[in-house]
Amino acid sequence: MSVETIISRIREEAEKEIQAIRAEEARELGIIRARSEQNAENAYNHRMAEGQREIRQLVASRESRTRIDAKRKVRETREEMLNQCFDEVSAYLKTIRTRDEYPAFINTMLEDSARNLGQSDISVTVHPDDRTLAKECISRINKEGFSLFLSDEQIKTNGGVICMRVSDRVVIDNTVEVRFVRLEREMIVTASDILFHGEP
Repeated sequence: MSVETIISRIREEAEKEIQAIRAEEARELGIIRARSEQNAENAYNHRMAEGQREIRQLVASRESRTRIDAKRKVRETREEMLNQCFDEVSAYLKTIRTRDEYPAFINTMLEDSARNLGQSDISVTVHPDDRTLAKECISRINKEGFSLFLSDEQIKTNGGVICMRVSDRVVIDNTVEVRFVRLEREMIVTASDILFHGEP
């Protein structure tokens, strides 16, 4: 075998070995690239899932906060509307003495007090401006068997009467201010039903 032939075979074998090494390198590079791509995709998918979870939590938190804020705003608005109603009632009560229905109101308050205190001596105290009206009402009520009399004392009130049973000093305060406070809770419920149609 000639030297050229030996050299040619060595070259062929070296070329085959080089090609095998290159093929193995290419295969390993392919595996590494595929792994890297899979790892990158897994990391991307994991981060996307975490991001979506964070977004859902953020949206849920903001929705919850928005619902709480909305309920608070509705409650504040309703309270403001009720306060306006009560302000109007309060303004009306300050002028009740000038109203056409006031004599009937005084008469009703006196009758109510008399029935609750019974047929014994009952002292009636009113605002100085109501003395004449109270005397007329007392005269009518006493015809039904009651014993009311007008006290010399006076009260500062927008209207109404204070009656006291003399025998045991039991007092019924039917002034507009006290009746307003007494009926306030009931009025809140009634006004809420009217304004908000029973909504919570």
